[in-house]
Amino acid sequence: TVTLTLSRAVTPSEVVVVKYAKPASEHVVQDAAGNDAASFDERAVTNNTPATPDNTPPVISTAVVTGSQLVLTYTEANSLHGAALTGNAGFTVRSSTGTAITVTGAVVNAKIKTVTLVLSRTVTHGEVVVVKYAKPASGPMVQDAAGNDAASFDDQAVTNNTPETTDNTPPVISTTTVIGNQLVLTYTEANSLDGAALPGNAGFTVRNSTGTAIPVTGAVVDATAKTVTLTLSRAVARGEIVIVKYAKPDYGHVVQDAAGNDAASFDDQAVTNNTPAAADTTPPVISTATVTGDQLVLTYTEANNLDGAALAGNAGFTVRSPTGTAITVTGIVVNAMAKTVTLTLSRAVTSDETLTLSYTKPASGDNAIRDAAGNPAANSGPQTVDNLTPAPNHRVDSDGVSDTEEDQAIGPAGALTGDGNGDGIPDSAQAAVASFSATTSRSSTSLTLVADSHDGKVPSDSNARITGLEQKAVPTQTPRALEMPIALTSFQAALDTAGSSETFSLYVDPQMDVNGYWLQDNTDTWVNLASSPYGGRMVDQGGRLRLDFQIEDGGPFDADDAADGVITAPGAAGNMPLSIMGQAPDGVQDGFLL
Repeated sequence: TVTLTLSRAVTPSEVVVVKYAKPASEHVVQDAAGNDAASFDERAVTNNTPATPDNTPPVISTAVVTGSQLVLTYTEANSLHGAALTGNAGFTVRSSTGTAITVTGAVVNAKIKTVTLVLSRTVTHGEVVVVKYAKPASGPMVQDAAGNDAASFDDQAVTNNTPETTDNTPPVISTTTVIGNQLVLTYTEANSLDGAALPGNAGFTVRNSTGTAIPVTGAVVDATAKTVTLTLSRAVARGEIVIVKYAKPDYGHVVQDAAGNDAASFDDQAVTNNTPAAADTTPPVISTATVTGDQLVLTYTEANNLDGAALAGNAGFTVRSPTGTAITVTGIVVNAMAKTVTLTLSRAVTSDETLTLSYTKPASGDNAIRDAAGNPAANSGPQTVDNLTPAPNHRVDSDGVSDTEEDQAIGPAGALTGDGNGDGIPDSAQAAVASFSATTSRSSTSLTLVADSHDGKVPSDSNARITGLEQKAVPTQTPRALEMPIALTSFQAALDTAGSSETFSLYVDPQMDVNGYWLQDNTDTWVNLASSPYGGRMVDQGGRLRLDFQIEDGGPFDADDAADGVITAPGAAGNMPLSIMGQAPDGVQDGFLL
């Protein structure tokens, strides 16, 4: 921050603008690395001046001394005026015992409403001290931000917080760090440092490992933080090895603690260089582009990280395919640390498609790909995308359903007709996926069965096959409470290993109002396999209801009663009223598992 003290207070409703023209001289606003802040034209200023005029001057409330620091706290509705006070600023301090005390400096903290007097010596423990203030006739004086002068006051008792034990231990250098042209020395000290100003180089010399001197142009003491900050004649480069040395001056102001103990001289001390790397001005560049299904991943070459801010819309990306339906970018996720951008496409890409990608930086900079330093990626493309989408399982489709019927399958939102499970591969080209049109009491409905299902998709290395899928009539001995709007969906599936378990998914129209996949076990008890007690579930996938369930070859729900590598399941997507539907295999009542 840079705080400007104005020649007068701004009124509450006054409209104020500020302008900065960088001076031609060396004293300009700049960062620690020496980069000058640019000039700027008129900029509106937020006016927080209170509406009610402040006509009440600040009033002294407490006075506390610790060592050589006497802190006066004022009662004030707003804040003090932060203007620097010169000399003793009108304050005098005296002691009923001991040597004379003079005020060598006064520092205002406007926000916490204090004035700290720097005394010519340390006040001893138990010493009785009083402070007096005579408002100067002219020049800087104690006043509030509204310009109300603090009144003079006569002898004010001072609370003495100087510790009883005499501090005879000098401060000792502990750490030294440099950032740009600021070298900070931190001291180990029981109390605080003497805050008196240090002139010139204050006895400090700095050089680099080649022996080249770096002159010290100023030294500032922070008494409370116990630091001495040296301003160097130039910024230290990142990686430059720097050494500091201190030779205590023979006279004048030296580094010492508040008790007056001088810090000892020290020889060459290594300095930790925390100067940051040179500013990153290189934008990120696309290095690889790969697509798998509907996920297109871009990896960028970038020295640091990408900007992880969320991007809206297509963020300037265009994807094209010479075959198949059009592709749009529907979502973007940036992984800043991994330096990747993942585009979600409007449809899955087939394994034999050739994609091209283009990028045009949006006119709005906030929606552009950029690195953490703010460098936007340049326009690029069109470039070919490496297609990693696995080839479909082209084993013979022997599910007993014609390709013509399977090509009419209805899938989740965004899927092409004929892709009942929305994996981007026609059902007629997959041995583990079968679709058919089932007849209902009113019309017909599309169903899709998936074997070796992993959330409705078939792994590329799967060898499961659906060898039959058909609609069968509702058995005559069916519990009255179980409604079967699609009758039975009977299927057979061939497995790799006899006696193993297989996972299935059945896609149905949610308008059928079913709440499970019901199947009789070998005791003729109807059970909902698409329920959690049996490892199943029901999922809404793009407007289609997916019933997930498991059947063990030769187990209680395999109708052929043999662990022969074939599962036979005449089940039904049905509805059981919740009032009688059970959740755990605790017992059988009226043909239902409760």
